[in-house]
Amino acid sequence: MTGGEGGALRDRLAPGDGLHAQAAQAAPAALGVLLARSRAAGESTEHWDQARVDQVVRAVGRACYRDELVRTVSAQVVAGTRMGTTEDLVKLHRLRVLGTMRDLHGQRTVGVIARDDERRTLTWAKPLGVVALVTPATAPCTALATSVLSLLKTRNSVILSAHPATAEPLARMVEAVRHALREVDADEDLVQLVVGADREGSRELMRAADFVVATGGAGTVARAYVSGTPAVSSGPGNATAVVDEYADVATAADLINTGASFNNGTSCSSESNALVDARVFDAFRERLEAGGALLLSDEDARRLERLLWPDGRLARHLVGRGAVEIARACGLAVPAGRRVTTLVATAVAAEPGRPLFTEKLAPVLTIAPYHAFDAAVRDVQEILDHSGRGHSCALHTGHGPVAEARVDLLARAAKACRVLVNQSTMGNAGSFSNGMEFTSVVSTGTWGGCGVSENVSWRHLYNRTTVSYPTPTQVPSAAELFDDPDLPDTLETEGD
Repeated sequence: MTGGEGGALRDRLAPGDGLHAQAAQAAPAALGVLLARSRAAGESTEHWDQARVDQVVRAVGRACYRDELVRTVSAQVVAGTRMGTTEDLVKLHRLRVLGTMRDLHGQRTVGVIARDDERRTLTWAKPLGVVALVTPATAPCTALATSVLSLLKTRNSVILSAHPATAEPLARMVEAVRHALREVDADEDLVQLVVGADREGSRELMRAADFVVATGGAGTVARAYVSGTPAVSSGPGNATAVVDEYADVATAADLINTGASFNNGTSCSSESNALVDARVFDAFRERLEAGGALLLSDEDARRLERLLWPDGRLARHLVGRGAVEIARACGLAVPAGRRVTTLVATAVAAEPGRPLFTEKLAPVLTIAPYHAFDAAVRDVQEILDHSGRGHSCALHTGHGPVAEARVDLLARAAKACRVLVNQSTMGNAGSFSNGMEFTSVVSTGTWGGCGVSENVSWRHLYNRTTVSYPTPTQVPSAAELFDDPDLPDTLETEGD
């Protein structure tokens, strides 16, 4: 988005409207003023007990879950970014907020949170301080809500940096959060919003904060890690699903089709590619088509590829658009009177590195047959190496020893932080049907340039102080540890 477009959007914020007053005032305010307010608000939490923390989190959670607000901001996000769909954003938001509240419920984050009687240690939880939260253009209000809930649970204060295209819905969401804080007599400056910050302004915020939580594109993540401030971040996706001959093909096809098309494919967890056993490949294609997928001819697939990646990079004007809109923009025929969920390109075999096998951020799915499971596993890894290292993959299979062995093989081989079995990779960020913690920060480990290799949650958002008491001296046997009977056990322990 150009500076002029961002300025035009900021001009549409009503500076005199109480709903947007905080955001409108925050934009021109000196960063030092925002930081001072944030630090003062953070100090107000130092003497909160667990009951007080949980009261605040519940109040903010209720505000973020309110149906009318969620529908309003979701519609504003779609209007401002021209990506995704309002209906899917509403579903995603309410799912993640409810899931985050479930994960936070009953967790202790104040005072002594762990005790190890054997080692005689106590662990105290302490806030990180002022946290810079950088949100993505896709699902920004959901990222705000889930991250703020986890950060308040751990008694941090937050300064949020908003992309100009999402300034208005984020301002509305932040004002709802601040109102909820006021209602329970908490300092509203625990959550503040900076609107219209350019890249340098975002860098300054990240450099000045005590911690950074970054969601968004590769550029945003890179700026977070070079800011000099400790950070956690999400990583790029390119989820590939393998469907073997023992899978429930109809269920697998439905799940993959739904994930690939959800919110117009803008989630990093949307299925991007499917490698399918050749023996069930035709049945898989037929089920996709029955579910609304448009199967493209080879010529149409090549045309889509040229126009979706005109210079080797995704065409920005097509990212997050609906399947029919993309098809028409590419000059592809769309059957009249038929619902089209996903555009499906078929390859003869997996082609790692080819644009069609990279992340799409659009309702486009690439499928290819495979003839040996070991080869499919190698293809998954090569696809990840070219795009999406560390993120995720999936296996749709049967049950029993063969299925378990195949899960083990894929998990052992794939440099991915998540391997989902018999479910959509949309479950990466948490689901009530799996054990993943809910998050908007899907980290990808060192494989994907992140410092965390699991879903970022409240567990990553506090400092720990360890109290250690003396224990009876127990020196291990060097001969036993080094498997060398000739080593004497003569270690001096005084002054250790």
